[in-house]
Amino acid sequence: MRTRTYSLIGALLLVFTGVAQAQQEQPAAAQQTAQATQPATAPTPTLTPKIGQIDFGFRASDVSGDRARYSRFRDLGQGAYVDRFRLDKETETWSFRATANNLGYRDQRFGGEVRSFGKLKVTFDWNQIPLFISADTRSLYTDRGNGILDIDNAIQQSIQDAALISTGARDAAISGALAGARQYDLRSDRHIGSFDAVYSFNRDVDFKFNLKNTTRNGHNLQAFGFGTSPGLNPAVEIGVPVDDRTTDLKGLLEFANANGLLSVGYTGSWYDNNTPFVRFDNPLRAVDISGGTSSGLAVLWPSNNSFSFNVNGSYKLPARSRASAAISIGRWNQDEKLVAPTVNTALVAPPLERASAEAKADIVSMVYSFTSRPTDIVWLNAKYRYYDYANKTPVFDQKALIGDWSYNPATAATWENEPFGMKRHTLDLDASFTPHEYVGVNVGLTREDGDRTHRIWEKTAENTYRVSFDSTGNQYVSLRAKFEHSKRTGSGFEEAILDEVGEQPTMQHYDIADRKRDRATLVFTVTPVAMFDVNASVSTGKDNYYNSGFGLRDNKNNTWSVGFDVAPSEFVTFGLNYGFEKYTAMSYSRTANPLSPTNTTFLDPTRDWWDDQSDKVKTFSANLDLLKALPKTDIRLSYDISDGNATYVYGQPANQTVFTTTPLVQLPRLNNKLTDGRIDVQHFVRPNIAIGAAYWYEKYTVNDFALDSSAINQLNPANGLTGVFASTIYSGYLYRNYTANTGFLRVTYLW
Repeated sequence: MRTRTYSLIGALLLVFTGVAQAQQEQPAAAQQTAQATQPATAPTPTLTPKIGQIDFGFRASDVSGDRARYSRFRDLGQGAYVDRFRLDKETETWSFRATANNLGYRDQRFGGEVRSFGKLKVTFDWNQIPLFISADTRSLYTDRGNGILDIDNAIQQSIQDAALISTGARDAAISGALAGARQYDLRSDRHIGSFDAVYSFNRDVDFKFNLKNTTRNGHNLQAFGFGTSPGLNPAVEIGVPVDDRTTDLKGLLEFANANGLLSVGYTGSWYDNNTPFVRFDNPLRAVDISGGTSSGLAVLWPSNNSFSFNVNGSYKLPARSRASAAISIGRWNQDEKLVAPTVNTALVAPPLERASAEAKADIVSMVYSFTSRPTDIVWLNAKYRYYDYANKTPVFDQKALIGDWSYNPATAATWENEPFGMKRHTLDLDASFTPHEYVGVNVGLTREDGDRTHRIWEKTAENTYRVSFDSTGNQYVSLRAKFEHSKRTGSGFEEAILDEVGEQPTMQHYDIADRKRDRATLVFTVTPVAMFDVNASVSTGKDNYYNSGFGLRDNKNNTWSVGFDVAPSEFVTFGLNYGFEKYTAMSYSRTANPLSPTNTTFLDPTRDWWDDQSDKVKTFSANLDLLKALPKTDIRLSYDISDGNATYVYGQPANQTVFTTTPLVQLPRLNNKLTDGRIDVQHFVRPNIAIGAAYWYEKYTVNDFALDSSAINQLNPANGLTGVFASTIYSGYLYRNYTANTGFLRVTYLW
């Protein structure tokens, strides 16, 4: 990769050297004339690039701590680099553009565009997005391909044999095996290529085409279990192989003139997963038994496809009005082969009712709208939206195993799939009044009706009322304020669905539960003089799930920000901004087993508990740009801080009976903070050549009990905790701090 980069830089330097020499070989008299007309005190102007630009140079970085988090979605690898390449060419009849960024690295990007004015436009984009999950991953597994992850048979056998001696011997064997685990970088890469074309047959008729292809390769961190038998079936955290492709295709023929528009088109999408399942060894067992399996299998996202036919149209009406409609009819399909209920050879697996999923759904979507401005001070809008997701998947009955370790056909429960479907009707009505050029008042109403299958509420209805005030035409003051109130209610409550899964009768699912919602926002900008403005914003909101006994009961959010920008001259700009966000939520629960003739704790309110969650984020940003404040020099500075924390406070009734022997212990507060400082200096040695340097400083600190090293160590037998079995064997991925210093030396060439 570095060899390709050096070769490219060398070739570009040879080309640019020749161009620069050609530019210098102008007649001496012409140079003298140009110098004579240039004021002695004026700075040397920079060249506006007419054809292209390129940045190339050298990058170095020093990262202490979690280098994976520092490079999560980017590649700042050390060495030579080529960036911001752009090549433009335009004539009276056509234009061409090519771009490239960070050539030769994992996050490189290429783009291109060709236009024949009035006839054809073709655009291409290639974008690589890396995902660096962990540089500290350790694993006993070897990826054999095709979704097979196995552990050396000798390791499995030694741990199984040690378990026959004692729990301590087993844990010691686990610790010994994990001490020799292979360490590797856990990462994946996403490559996205897109091609767009617009061909104009004539002034009124266009054909539009889009093709997008996305591939993903590498590994993703996931956790899986082998069952519920304590000591025999742990959970493991492993790097699951990823190899999939998504292809999206769109095409439409569009007719448009001054009076209306009509388009007809087709949309298709195909998802192909080359790793439809992952099979992984159980580190504690080498052979299958009834009560313990030597391997597990998990199904990943299945391959599927969808398509739709689309018609869109609009027509101009009298009184400055327009009516439009969009109709889409399609289908989603998924017919992958079903896997066996268990891979445990010691069990007689229940037979499958059918060989493949046969999953499909018909989709109908429609939007009708009408807009009108009958007078200069009145604007009206009405929109109706209809969406129908009709699930046509056949019902599937299956005898249930208890994980991968137990199955009794005489007593096993029968599970049945629930082909979820829904219909949604939405009506929006809005009106705006502008009695004065600086004042606008808007009122609106939205009614949404939902009809669902296999949900605890068969139907829901929500009314939303809104009012807003705008003052944006004044050059000194800009104000926008908005308030919304909505209420959602459900009907056709199906308590039997909750009973089937052992949930409380007053348990509500927050996405369809009865809810009252209030939202208010205000955005304010003052510009007393052209060189200075102050901006502020504030918003508040509350969701009240007023009929929910268990589950999410309410959540609130409050945010505000204030800042200013000043530009005392054309060479200097400066800005500061501070923001604060706070989100709170309250959830209610009960510690009890499902209701049965022998269990009455299910209805015991003294076993209740609740959780008050609070998240706060403070942000600060500052920037200073000095563009030619010093002769032929651009200086840019920025400093950003994001500081967040979260708390979980648990409560219980005074007469509680659950935590009498084990008192309730509050969790520690979570903290994370990211500091980012940057300096960029660029000096033009010639109007079209600049040399520059940049420095980036980043520091990330985190303290999170969920993936904190001290918490994980308490559960992991690899740390020598004999007699304590790890319910999960971790991969080594944790939340870690990092401090990074990155420097750039570069040359910018314009031509």
